[in-house]
Amino acid sequence: MNHANKLFIKHTSCFFAVVVFLLSCSPTRIVKPLAKGEKAVGANLGGPLITFAGAPIPIPYTSAFYARGLNNKTTAFGSVHLTALAFGVFQTDLGICRELYANQKLQLGISVNPAMQIAIDHWEGKAKFWPQLDLNVYKNWGPKKMLYAGINNWFEPSTQRAHNEAQNKQWYVNPHIGFLYSPRKWSYGIETKWVAPGVSNTPNVVDYIGINQKGAVGVYFQLIRRF
Repeated sequence: MNHANKLFIKHTSCFFAVVVFLLSCSPTRIVKPLAKGEKAVGANLGGPLITFAGAPIPIPYTSAFYARGLNNKTTAFGSVHLTALAFGVFQTDLGICRELYANQKLQLGISVNPAMQIAIDHWEGKAKFWPQLDLNVYKNWGPKKMLYAGINNWFEPSTQRAHNEAQNKQWYVNPHIGFLYSPRKWSYGIETKWVAPGVSNTPNVVDYIGINQKGAVGVYFQLIRRF
């Protein structure tokens, strides 16, 4: 591989790392805790909407995760972000889903997901981390359907962005809403998230689709297998 190609891949990997981390590009891993000892594996595809060739499309970020029920109220999970990995950045989010409230009669629940995003750059060996905290309210419609909504809180501990630019915002609040259909052991999900709603999305490297030129609207598709 010649020097020019290495330089291109390095810059590309840096760009993708910045985009992935800033926009927290993954859906909610676990909304309702698994049963004690129950396990799940899942994968997702999707990301912020952009305008490409005149049409709106989600950036095709991908990641995969594993989860296990520690007890009936707490589930641990961990992931690998496959798109970031393909560009030389190992990224994972590690956390738990904890049930705060459950009403069996109303089939209604509230859960919280404290987690840590960790990234290691293959090219320079740099590592960064970002705490995040999700709060979700979910409603079951029978045994197979679940609607949920929540807030993703994403924290940036660094005071500098890429290229030594000042990082003036340390707390990003990202509202989301999603739907899960779960026949037997499989779950099929879709989630939409308004990422960084208080941040202007212009000018930028790509044309993000936000609301009033703020943030980006993301669309994510998810497949989960429980066992």
